[in-house]
Amino acid sequence: MPAFAGVTIVRDTVLVLDSAVVLYTLLFGLTLVYEWLRSPLRKLTDVRLAWSVFMFGMASNSFCFIMSDFYFTAEADWILWVKAGYVSMMLALVGFSVALERILPYRTHHVFSSAVTVIAVASLLAPRETLTTLAFAACLVAFGILVLFFRFFVRNTTGVVRSSMRVILVGFLVGFVGYIGRSDFVYAGLGPEVYILGGFLLAGGLLILGTAVLGSPALDELDWTDQMLELYLIHTSGILLYHHKFVPAVNMDESLTAAGITGVQELFKEITQSKTGLNNLSVGDFNILFAHQVDFTSVLIAKQPYRVLLEKVKDFSDKFQLVFGKAVQEFSGNTSQFDAAEPLVKAVFSPGSK
Repeated sequence: MPAFAGVTIVRDTVLVLDSAVVLYTLLFGLTLVYEWLRSPLRKLTDVRLAWSVFMFGMASNSFCFIMSDFYFTAEADWILWVKAGYVSMMLALVGFSVALERILPYRTHHVFSSAVTVIAVASLLAPRETLTTLAFAACLVAFGILVLFFRFFVRNTTGVVRSSMRVILVGFLVGFVGYIGRSDFVYAGLGPEVYILGGFLLAGGLLILGTAVLGSPALDELDWTDQMLELYLIHTSGILLYHHKFVPAVNMDESLTAAGITGVQELFKEITQSKTGLNNLSVGDFNILFAHQVDFTSVLIAKQPYRVLLEKVKDFSDKFQLVFGKAVQEFSGNTSQFDAAEPLVKAVFSPGSK
């Protein structure tokens, strides 16, 4: 980073942008930690923790660069703060990579986190002239695992969760371009105008990223495939049309369960005077998710009431209506015709489904 000794419009603009990065990333990081602490589904592999580590690293990185660029411009102090900025960012990338490698199901053998760790240690010992190159290498490694993360998240989520991930990806890419544009060689080679543009892109990208992460309705739903137990399709008469077990070990009387679900649903409809029936019912360690059609109800029994699962039940219900709607409407007691719904179940509830 360049050292701004005199008071100029470039200096003031860069200081405002860097201060905004520190403020926003610190607030986002603290909010994500708070959201993780108050979550009933709290776990160490939560994506909130990974993003909070990233945000704290960006805050520390920008703060150190403010110190080096504006307040400690003497050679010895400047080098110390610049190195602290690079190292803090790399240590954050280490934590971020470790978290993502624990979250993702791929066998990465800690290649990404180990590579960033080696680069971070090298940064402590390397001369000032090589820090930019090392930082760029660390960013490329982090970018690699982020590509895997986004690929997995987009393939295993649906609806508003997937839309949030697209916004997060845009925010990250904008911020990444801004971070590169805010580097030494850009300032020296392309001038302060491009350097300031990089600052705007970095601040804007992080703002988009943090807002999208906080606004995502299901950051802890990556393991949704592990939460599904059984799927029921129940006729309005209470007869079980179709049943699928996601976990073979689950032992329930299918017809009795279907009849019980129908009875409970009708009871609550009567009590609440609701025409649509239940959407979600919690019973002990189980959660029952409903999707209603005119002639039948789709019911998913799961361990957690994830929104992505509720959306998938609704999606399955709509598709089942399109394929078997007429057969359900003219239903006379033959349930074997609905066994053909098995490919539909795999299409909607498989890990790579959309």
